[in-house]
Amino acid sequence: MSAIICFVVGGAFLLGLPVLFSISLWVLLAVAALALLLGLLLNGTLRLLFGKKKNRSLLKSVGVFFCLLTIATALPIYYLAYKVQADPPLLPQATLTNGQKTVVFQGMIHVGMESFYKSVVYDLEEALSDGYRLYYEGVQPSPGEGDAWFAEQLAGGGDLAENYKVLADACGVKFQIDYFGLMERDAQQHPERHVAADVTSLEMKQEYDRLMATDPAFAEQVRDREAPVSTDTSDPVAALLDWHASATDEQKKLIGILCRGAFAIALGDQSEHEPRPLDKVILAFRNRKLAQRIIADDSQRIYITYGAAHLPGVLAALQAADPDWQITTVKWMRGMATPEHLEGALPSMP
Repeated sequence: MSAIICFVVGGAFLLGLPVLFSISLWVLLAVAALALLLGLLLNGTLRLLFGKKKNRSLLKSVGVFFCLLTIATALPIYYLAYKVQADPPLLPQATLTNGQKTVVFQGMIHVGMESFYKSVVYDLEEALSDGYRLYYEGVQPSPGEGDAWFAEQLAGGGDLAENYKVLADACGVKFQIDYFGLMERDAQQHPERHVAADVTSLEMKQEYDRLMATDPAFAEQVRDREAPVSTDTSDPVAALLDWHASATDEQKKLIGILCRGAFAIALGDQSEHEPRPLDKVILAFRNRKLAQRIIADDSQRIYITYGAAHLPGVLAALQAADPDWQITTVKWMRGMATPEHLEGALPSMP
């Protein structure tokens, strides 16, 4: 039994050692120093309790602790890599109908795998040929107070699209807007078939102001959100992006694993997530506006690309206006995965 345990621990140590080298030489040295300290403490404690009867080799103790600490450091990295592959974020493509109008709702993710976005664009082109009108997500700009409020509340004071581009690069994946450019030619030729279906930043601010004035619970949640809870202002995402900006190629691979794993956990099961204070503006308000646009549209076929979290609210808003609305089919698509890197060999050339 002990031989099996030693084999498993040894294998896990050999798998974990490259992770320490990838993170930083300082991390490797820190783990070694901590292993030495723990080894000294263990041997000192054993001598105090049992005297020379338990005279354990210091080198053996340090070696055991170094193996265990290496495994403990690498284990979360391997778990996140496993999480992305074994339990990735799945995005729904749902068909809704009330018997007269058909709506295909393609759930989206802001940053994801290239093959997902290519598949979505292919489906959009096919939908156009079938006579669908396309609806796109994307809060429309309102220069002035609307854009200023949006940047402060939802983009961390910067440009949200640029933030997503930087995040996609750090995660080793793609930003969705880069692929919707493939639809621009048809949008120029047939603008009536392409609809920017989202609200404006000013409309969101006006809804925010209305809720602050009329919804005491919402106002209290927002004030609690804005109140500083500690003196620690560090942002783990910002720290990760700063590290990525100066990282080596090996470190960038590691950052990609951390980033994709965090997305897989965050998007894994939306039903388990606690509602955020601004969800009444970000989700509920926009859901109602989207449902109103669907109902008022004279097209009988609409194809929507919107964040997957909007689907339940949009369906509820449609059913509030017409109980006959229901989901008839759902197809699930994988939105995140470890990027593939394939290398082959060309046949000999003349």
